[in-house]
Formats: sequence, C-alpha cells, structure tokens
Amino acid sequence: MRVKDWGFSEIDGLVADASDAKLLEAAEAVAKEVRRLCPVGTVTHPIYRRGKYANQKWTSRDAGRLKKSIRVVKNKQQGRRIYKKRDIRIYAGHYMAWYASAVEFYTPFVRPGITDAMPEIRSILSGKL
Repeated sequence: MRVKDWGFSEIDGLVADASDAKLLEAAEAVAKEVRRLCPVGTVTHPIYRRGKYANQKWTSRDAGRLKKSIRVVKNKQQGRRIYKKRDIRIYAGHYMAWYASAVEFYTPFVRPGITDAMPEIRSILSGKL
C-alpha cells in the first residue's frame, strides 16, 4: 500500500514550531532562575588608563553586568525541519563580562539555577503540544 500526498511537510512544520516554542519557554524559565541566583558585585571602575591593557573597553567594571548578560539564543538551522537539531542555548557573559566562567567556578549560579528550574521545565515540556 502506498499513501501519496499525505501532508507530511505540514505536520512536520506544526510539530517543529510547537516544540521550538516549548523549548524556548523552558529555556526562559532556566534563564530567569539563573538571573535570580547570579551574584552581583559592588565594585565599579572605569577603563584602565595605564598598563598593559590601557584603553581596552573590557577592563571596565559595572555592578550587575554579568546578570544583564544572561540571555536565551535560538540559532537558525538549515535543512529539513524534522531532522534539524533544535539549537536553543542559554549564555552567560560576553565581551564585556568575560569573567562568567570564573564566577561560575567559585560561586556556582548556573548549575543550581538549572536544578531549581527543573519542576517548571517538567511542567512546560509535559504539557500538550
């Protein structure tokens, strides 16, 4: 038996869009929890004016810069929708907050944030598509 034109591409699109929306919602829940646990420093200083790294923008410090850098990113993929990799990531740190990995090593905030967000993630992903 052969089924012809059964609309696989339409179903594929609906499922992929619904699953992407659920994954984004779960990632936002994790990012919210990570932001809550992120330590905020109290030191603020301007760009270094002397020394090896003089006039480098990244040498300045602002309290709360690391917390502001936590974000959810959805990368665009090419190819058939059902087979493509769902690529949704949560980033902490950027060019100006390059110290995110050091802060995570000494004062973990990402790993406990993921653990604390697990009940919400389960409720989001267990819902109907």
